Amino acid sequence: MRVIAGKYKGRTLFSPKDQAVRPTTDRIKENVFNLLQGRTAGACFLDLFGGSGAMSVEALSRGARRTVTVDASAESIALVKKNFQKVGIGKEGEILFCSYDAALNRLSGEKFDLIYLDPPYRAVFYEDVLQSILSCGVLAPGGLLVFEHATERALNLPEGYALFDSRKYGSVTITILTLA
Repeated sequence: MRVIAGKYKGRTLFSPKDQAVRPTTDRIKENVFNLLQGRTAGACFLDLFGGSGAMSVEALSRGARRTVTVDASAESIALVKKNFQKVGIGKEGEILFCSYDAALNRLSGEKFDLIYLDPPYRAVFYEDVLQSILSCGVLAPGGLLVFEHATERALNLPEGYALFDSRKYGSVTITILTLA
């Protein structure tokens, strides 16, 4: 894994030791940030299923002013911390060791310009996550929610979202939503 662009461009990041965490590939990461072009600089970025922290590092590298990376796995949190330390991320990169719903409750009232979701592909709670984000009001008006999911898994949008864009990359689909 490496940082694709920005101030940390070319730096390699630590990867998970096993297949329990499936990092977003460099190809998908590059395509996601190309789709977000012009929206990352100065943005508040929330990564609810942080894994390795690579998406948060990329967002900060491309000029996000703040990231919050959330994961419920101690191994993933340790990996996020190692990657943040490796590239020199400080207070602009907050790390929360908790479930997505606990994080959303804690962050309720804050606004994020970009929210990235990459939950386990076999998860059955996709729509619950989307509903929780709406309920907590953490997506800023005009903000975008980027959802990485298995192409084979249909995504049923709760009322309150509008489809902004959707791209298929083989077995991975990137669905970008905004508030309706």
